[in-house]
Amino acid sequence: MTALEEIFELSSSNRNSAVKAWKENGGKMVGYWCSYIPCELIHAAGLFPYKVKGLNANGTSRAEVYLTPVCTCKWSRSIVQLAYDAEYGFLDGLVGMNQCDHSRRAHEFWVRKIGVPFDHFVAVPHKMETEAALEWYTKGLLDLKNHLEDHFHAPITSDALIRSIDLFNENRLLLKELQACMKDKDPCIRGSDLHKVIIAGVSTPPERYNNLLKRLLKEIKERKSTTDYRARIMICGWCGDDTTLRTILEDLGALVVADNSCFGTRDYWDLVEVEGDPLDSIARSYLNRTPCPRMMDGFARRLAFTKEMVEQFAVDGIILSRIQFCDLHGIDEFNFKLRENFLGVPVSSPLIQEYGSQDIGRLKTRCEAFIEQIEKR
Repeated sequence: MTALEEIFELSSSNRNSAVKAWKENGGKMVGYWCSYIPCELIHAAGLFPYKVKGLNANGTSRAEVYLTPVCTCKWSRSIVQLAYDAEYGFLDGLVGMNQCDHSRRAHEFWVRKIGVPFDHFVAVPHKMETEAALEWYTKGLLDLKNHLEDHFHAPITSDALIRSIDLFNENRLLLKELQACMKDKDPCIRGSDLHKVIIAGVSTPPERYNNLLKRLLKEIKERKSTTDYRARIMICGWCGDDTTLRTILEDLGALVVADNSCFGTRDYWDLVEVEGDPLDSIARSYLNRTPCPRMMDGFARRLAFTKEMVEQFAVDGIILSRIQFCDLHGIDEFNFKLRENFLGVPVSSPLIQEYGSQDIGRLKTRCEAFIEQIEKR
């Protein structure tokens, strides 16, 4: 099996081969909702940090019974549905946060109505550029550290944190090296495949994942490059663990070469810089990473990052994408559209997705129209 084939297996299901192997060896796993929860902290306790996803949910009927008044996000409902169906029975704990109102309520419902052996909630500040925010976030991570130690009887030492930081920084550098392949005129990997690589990474122990990435970087040099394409596209906004949009664009002859999304570059672009205490370093680095729309003072950073990606990856056009009822990305994308001239390439009107690949025909029509717009420039 090639590295890419193994990665496809790891990204295609929640209870994948890495999860099964970890549990068979007696390992403990802690799920988390958002990339503002530091994996290093969970890993340093000897645990497998696992990002929950809505993959392969068989509808959301059971979740809707309780969540309809407070959660209209189908991604969050799909995760709760999977928890209801015992698909996440392998988790030994769950860490939530105030990423948005939808996922926050979904986390609370999971904990209170379905139950989980260990649960913790981190209140992450909505601002990143104040000392008060950093102090608040650091205190929240210290509480998480203490709770993990108490529940799992696993001391999290400074040395263990530094080893975990080094391991995940290696992971980030390998992913950036893989992303750099998209700068080539004729890339050796497709954007949809790269997205699956990222999805696999949050569902696999980091040691195994880093080895897979090293194998993949060697193997793709032998792959045939993509040479016949209509436009180089960047996706900004919410795509989550759903590869549908990238696949549609590629089927239409486009090439997705860059993104600004949480299941994408924002998750690995910035390293954790160790200066002094490792927990303080984690808090500082995570709070000041390339921000998502929940960070209310982060739009200028998001805009600058997007402009940088457009220039580095020779982007021909930007597709703004968000899931149905996502207010955070909706507001952000309105502001991106207003700055189309600054970005220097065509920017689509916000493209609203229905999570779970249920509106392919409409998405295909919108994407085809946008590609034609680029071609007529």
